Amino acid sequence: MNKYYLGIDGGGTKTKVIVIDDHERIIYEAVGGPSSIDTVDGEKTFLSIEKALDEFFKVNQGVFFSAIFAGIGGIVFEADYKYVVNLLSGLKGVNNDTLIKARNDMENALYSGLCFHEGIVLIVGTGMVVYGRDTYGNTHKCGGWGYKVGDEGSGYDLGLKAIKHVIRVLDHRLTLTDFAAEIATHIGITQATDIVPWMNLNYTNRTVIADLAPIVTKHANLGNAFAKEIVDEATSELALAVQGVYHKLKLKNEKLVIVGSLGNASGYFKNQLHQKIHGISRFIEITGPQIDPALAAAMMALKNTKS
Repeated sequence: MNKYYLGIDGGGTKTKVIVIDDHERIIYEAVGGPSSIDTVDGEKTFLSIEKALDEFFKVNQGVFFSAIFAGIGGIVFEADYKYVVNLLSGLKGVNNDTLIKARNDMENALYSGLCFHEGIVLIVGTGMVVYGRDTYGNTHKCGGWGYKVGDEGSGYDLGLKAIKHVIRVLDHRLTLTDFAAEIATHIGITQATDIVPWMNLNYTNRTVIADLAPIVTKHANLGNAFAKEIVDEATSELALAVQGVYHKLKLKNEKLVIVGSLGNASGYFKNQLHQKIHGISRFIEITGPQIDPALAAAMMALKNTKS
């Protein structure tokens, strides 16, 4: 009888599930809604995963998963692990023999670079975090403390700094450029006072603000000094977080996986980021994901049954 292993990669915008068999062949994959526990409540987390699996169970009735590995955004404390495991225990396809593990999505992001034993991952999209482990069992995390107190260098951080720049332009502290004009048009403001109701409505909406990041990187590529300054600050902060993890570990293989649309944005952002990371150590091998993070999670589920 075939055995099935479920991998879950859950973030603040979407959730991807992949089911594999004993031979690591992909049997099923689908995308659902958000599941990050710092973005949505437990009911929504559960429903996003459950609905993503609907089509699997339509053709695989009565099937149970041998193991599940869930990388879910927002997991920080041991209580968070247990909370998510408890949620997953209610899924169709789970019985008393199903091995369930839940961790922060930074772990399966690291595995997506085929770094199952050691390495560092930098996730930089809407938010940011750097996480690493070495073969001695040491782990360390820098950043990822949320938009209220951190996430320096993230898409949210770039977007917020772009908005602050626009306000300085609209109240005539700075000169209008194409960069500021595009940001203002994108968020629909024409005068400085417009920002008060806009921010009251959108300040906690990380996605709306992070959506401005591609405009920042676009104008940095075009040479706009203000956009480049924002990118310079962001990439310095990201490199600082990588440095914090790097010096806490004893890596035999200095491999860094960069995950996320912003982290892999071509042009000025990427060039600055790579240059600053290589300033930490010229031996760091920078790569992107080699496999889908959800597939990495499924492979980890399989590996956990054999350890």
